[in-house]
Amino acid sequence: MGSPISVLILENDSNSVFDLVREMKANGLSPLYRVVESYPSWETTVHEEDWDAIICSTREPFHSEIPIYLQYLNDKKIDIPVILLSDPEDFAKNLSYMKSGVNDLIDRKNLLRLTEVLERERRELVYRKEKNTTEIFLYQSLKEIQLQKFALDQANIVSITDANGIITYVNDAFTKATGYTTSELIGQNHRILKSADKTKEDWAKIWETIQRGKVWRGEIRNLKKDGGDYWADTTIVPFTRQDGSIFQYIAIHHDISDRKLAEQQLTHDAFYDNLTGLPNRALFLARIEQKIFAYNAKNTGYPILFCINIDNFKRINHSLGNEAGDQILVIFSERLKQFSDNDAIITRLGADNFSILLTHLLAIDEGISYAMRLLERLGDPIPLGGYEIYLTASCGISAFGLGGKDADVLLRNAEIAMFHAKSQKVGTVSVFNQAMQEKIHFQLEIQNDLKKALTHNEIFVFYQPILDLKENRIGHWEALVRWRHPQRGMVSPAEFIPLAEDSGLIVPITKFVLEQAANVIEEVQIKQGLPISIAVNLSPQVFFDQNIFHWIVDLHNRRGIPYTSLQVEITESLAMKNLSETVPILSNLIDIGVKVALDDFGTGFSSLSYLEKLPLSIVKIDKSFLSNVEEGSKESFLLISIINMAHDLGYSVVAEGVEELEQLELLRSYECDKIQGYWLSKPIGSEEVIPFIKQFYSNQEKK
Repeated sequence: MGSPISVLILENDSNSVFDLVREMKANGLSPLYRVVESYPSWETTVHEEDWDAIICSTREPFHSEIPIYLQYLNDKKIDIPVILLSDPEDFAKNLSYMKSGVNDLIDRKNLLRLTEVLERERRELVYRKEKNTTEIFLYQSLKEIQLQKFALDQANIVSITDANGIITYVNDAFTKATGYTTSELIGQNHRILKSADKTKEDWAKIWETIQRGKVWRGEIRNLKKDGGDYWADTTIVPFTRQDGSIFQYIAIHHDISDRKLAEQQLTHDAFYDNLTGLPNRALFLARIEQKIFAYNAKNTGYPILFCINIDNFKRINHSLGNEAGDQILVIFSERLKQFSDNDAIITRLGADNFSILLTHLLAIDEGISYAMRLLERLGDPIPLGGYEIYLTASCGISAFGLGGKDADVLLRNAEIAMFHAKSQKVGTVSVFNQAMQEKIHFQLEIQNDLKKALTHNEIFVFYQPILDLKENRIGHWEALVRWRHPQRGMVSPAEFIPLAEDSGLIVPITKFVLEQAANVIEEVQIKQGLPISIAVNLSPQVFFDQNIFHWIVDLHNRRGIPYTSLQVEITESLAMKNLSETVPILSNLIDIGVKVALDDFGTGFSSLSYLEKLPLSIVKIDKSFLSNVEEGSKESFLLISIINMAHDLGYSVVAEGVEELEQLELLRSYECDKIQGYWLSKPIGSEEVIPFIKQFYSNQEKK
């Protein structure tokens, strides 16, 4: 059985409470806990038990009530440690509570410190209670029994001085804590410890308090003999004669260095990136504000902001692993520091995004020149694990004035310029302008509308037939997702699919397309007895980050959809992205009967050497190959070569974008297996699929 601990939890999220209790139990504690979900039940509950700690959520409604709880504990003189459960992005905001009586902050997404903090605060609570009892006893009874030193020596660091502050006694714990011997301390005053955190004015106030016969308590940072420091929670008790004059002081110290280190680490974590040691976004914004204030006051130090993103960094994590990716981020940050001058303020904004603030440049043109030189330096190869890693980076620039006059606006606009640079061509530099902001706002508006589209029945699926040239039948179709916006009308897939991928909405959209395809398969094959297979396009995010294999197995088990009635289409760039991950996923799909098509083949010429390594069923030739194809032309020889190569590897070939009868006849002569395009049919709605099939076969019979 674990060590018992009583905890009052102020939280209205049951999952969060479960995580807290589970973490305590997993680390050897046996919690007795009560949950308070609102303020009205607080007064009763806080008095019901001798609580070891209070854990309070910083989310609403508790966030606005935290000062009320702290004031209540203070007014009622209830000594219970208060630990805040904070979201990581709110750490900087919640640190202010440390000065208001909160004992510690815990990251609700990383509870590793929870047990350590609870046990530490329970020890501190026990110590305070014992110490309080001791102090009362000392103050009331030491006058009568003089110095009962042994009562304190057992558990505390103790020193005694005369009325002038000269040390007359120290116990063994004092010499152990400071590194000085007894003989080195006796006859000295406490200035030998060079208390580094107190000014002359602070010491004057302390002396004023104790010389008036009052007890002083506070925290002091002392220096040891070896130069190291330690923090002590110190209580100084004055002792008086019958005439009221003070004849000596007893100082009772408790080493709180561990707690101070934890607080310092917490502060560091709130403002610095743990991986690179660079300032994080919160601290960076504060530094920008300082530079803007200085520029406005003195009209010197023109603030220019650079936002830098490593291009295609996810590929490095996919191929080399996250540890190698972290090493590269550290090297990248070091190069930023080496290239920049000492006045540059550099930050890691998160993931593979960095930013630099300069104040020595005089104009945007100088900023562009600086950015180009920086990107060239960052492109130098990075040696790692026997390889040389070549990186490119894209950079956005915003300068005070046109780029914004507030820190958050200036940074946001630099990021907008960086995204614009990446959208134009990776490895380039863009300077923020208003047109970029309008484009981002438009994209955000579209993205927000896209979130509603699925629930508002604005997303639907069209189906384009594929003709088997050898058997002259329609058995295969491609599912094509469409969006009918209530105000904008039909939104191009080329416009909304990238936004769906960036926002993660591509996952529910792909699931929706699969379900709609299953509806058509049920109607056509299961109910009408007409053979059909439908191909669904997979984006990189769905393919790598989601288990498409289990999606399809679930669809088969839940709805009885035959595996052979489904196809998946992947692009060349997706297939080549990471063969070690791609091949097992494709193999598993083919093993259960799902056909795999390589879409838009030929748009990435590097894939030719990898084609035989991929487990495929179908190769779809991009429509660009049909442009200017004539009998005997170079284009025709290339087309024939691709078809023959695919056949040699056991793949069937589908030609996309067939719009003319001449193209069809040419492909038939080249022994292409299937064609798809407007010559056969534009994409049609699900309700038109069965009539189209029946009409097609009816026309064939008439011929």
